[in-house]
Amino acid sequence: MASLYRFIAFLGLLFPSFVRADQPVIPIPSGNQSLMLDHDLWFIQDTTHQLTIDAVLGPETAARFRPHPSPIPNFGYTSGNQHAYPAWLRFKLQNPSNQVQALFCEIDFFAFDELQLYITDGQQVLYTSPVYGWKTPLTQKMVYHRNFWFPFTLPAGMEVTCYVRALKSRGVQVVPITIRPQAILDTFVLQDYAFWGGIFAVFLFVTVISLFFYLTTFDRIYGKYILCVLGLGGYFFINDGFLYQFFFEEQFRMPNRNVYFVFPLMLFFFQLLFVRSFLSLEKTPSRLWHRIATVALVGGIFCLTSLLAEWVLYVPPAVEQALMRLFIVFYWLPMPLIWAFIVINLIQKYRVQEAWLYLVAVSPFYVLNFLIILCNLRLFPTYAFLESYENYALAALFEVVVLTFGLAYRYKLIRDRNELLSDERNQQQRLVYEAHVQALQLKNDSLQEKERIARDLHDNVGAQLSFIVNSLQQIGRQAEKQPVPNTYQLATQLRSIVDYTREAIKMLRDTIWAIHQESFTLDEFEERINHYVGRYFQQLEPLQVTIQTEGQLSQPLTSVQALNMFRILQEALHNVVKHAHATEVTVLLQAKEDGSFQLSVSDNGTGLSWKPTDEGSLDNHYGLRNMKKRAEELGGQFRIYSDHGTVVEVAV
Repeated sequence: MASLYRFIAFLGLLFPSFVRADQPVIPIPSGNQSLMLDHDLWFIQDTTHQLTIDAVLGPETAARFRPHPSPIPNFGYTSGNQHAYPAWLRFKLQNPSNQVQALFCEIDFFAFDELQLYITDGQQVLYTSPVYGWKTPLTQKMVYHRNFWFPFTLPAGMEVTCYVRALKSRGVQVVPITIRPQAILDTFVLQDYAFWGGIFAVFLFVTVISLFFYLTTFDRIYGKYILCVLGLGGYFFINDGFLYQFFFEEQFRMPNRNVYFVFPLMLFFFQLLFVRSFLSLEKTPSRLWHRIATVALVGGIFCLTSLLAEWVLYVPPAVEQALMRLFIVFYWLPMPLIWAFIVINLIQKYRVQEAWLYLVAVSPFYVLNFLIILCNLRLFPTYAFLESYENYALAALFEVVVLTFGLAYRYKLIRDRNELLSDERNQQQRLVYEAHVQALQLKNDSLQEKERIARDLHDNVGAQLSFIVNSLQQIGRQAEKQPVPNTYQLATQLRSIVDYTREAIKMLRDTIWAIHQESFTLDEFEERINHYVGRYFQQLEPLQVTIQTEGQLSQPLTSVQALNMFRILQEALHNVVKHAHATEVTVLLQAKEDGSFQLSVSDNGTGLSWKPTDEGSLDNHYGLRNMKKRAEELGGQFRIYSDHGTVVEVAV
């Protein structure tokens, strides 16, 4: 039996007005207290669009009034004048005090086409207000405010019956009515502006912070979050009537109040766009949901296009109704998709922390929106807390604060990771710099050593050779003057020694020149070969030396490579002159694409008298052994073989 009682109580909670037989009289509280009318509003809908207040007061029409099944009257969605019927709301008030009460009847919603208040004593009309609507400028209203305020007085002990005629041709038909004392108007307005000013200030602050995060990280998450916050701000700015109050003319920029659907439409699609990245499923086995979200975003673009199309196109009523229904579907489609992203990430453990953060943040706002959907479809009663945009603003504020802290923590993690990477990069650069400094130090030491060797060669060996030359010259002159037998022959020999010594000095200068050079190119090396061959071998008859080059000669050589290769060439050419009895020598310098190079010296002489493959064959040839050693020091290969003469090859 107790279970039955609980079930009946639950039904009474859902439909609290269906048990009432007579419309009660609502006493007005004394003092500065406001009274929101719920549960006690009766209504009829004028399907003929012809009812007047006199007809409504008639017994036949009065008998048709019945309790509204929802605490706050909600007549659901409507689209187009042919589907919008005026609603007549009736409520009874009584002043139980012994003083006259100056009151306001406030309709806490601005987007009505027509709104009018009638006050009667049950039989005669005592007061008729002007007709107001969303096209009424605020300067023509009795209270400069976005909501509708109808002032009236209620004498002491008097009971009146009030009628509100409301017509809205597009959107949700919700008629929240509050009775407020006129004395608290200024206080109420100031509190209202302070509340919404604080909400919009937080939105602005979060936008600036998110912009800073975006500009310092260039992470698109923060850019999309900025769109979400702007969408929330625009949603409340439009839906709570601030556009109507502060930018009255702007609401006519689009026909049929379409401007009021733009930001609510963009709000949920911006949030879906954000969730697609924040809880991305694109590279997971559940990527089908990512594609469905993409389709939903395309549907949002379609809805926005349909709103803009009425600017330039006439839309027949039937098409308008179909578009409105499709608009409603796409308008609410992002919400279940966002929940799907949250649930899939939690179940599949893709982005668990982000999913929990987003779930906690958006649950209040989304639950309120889900309930209001049921209310607008008349599947659930419209209670006062579901009708108040202040509650939605607080839920949105909670969402923004939680997500902002979460994204700020994410920014901290990104910054810490970037700092760690920067430290590692700086450490690597420091190590590279230290290695470079060490290499420069070694290079400097090497240059100093080269300088010392060159100086020693010049100062010691060069000086000694110069002394020999001078001494031999002096001996030669003395021998020519003294009557020594074979004096001419002795002078000739001494001159030969002088010439040999001069050549030694030239070779020493070549060595010093090579040591002083930092780097060479194969082209410069070729010039050095031509100079050497022209100086020492062109006068030899009948030997003909030909120099050939292949490839790109801009390839660089170090001084060590150039000097060793030059010494190998010298030794090879000297061997040709001494042993080969050749008439032709070809020097070939090849530069290959992989950076290697090859030097070969081939003659048409008698060839080798021994086999290079014999064990220890090079040990008995000092010059050949030195050539091989120099090639190995360069990391190359040395070969010598007979081929219609002798061929010496060095590949590096």
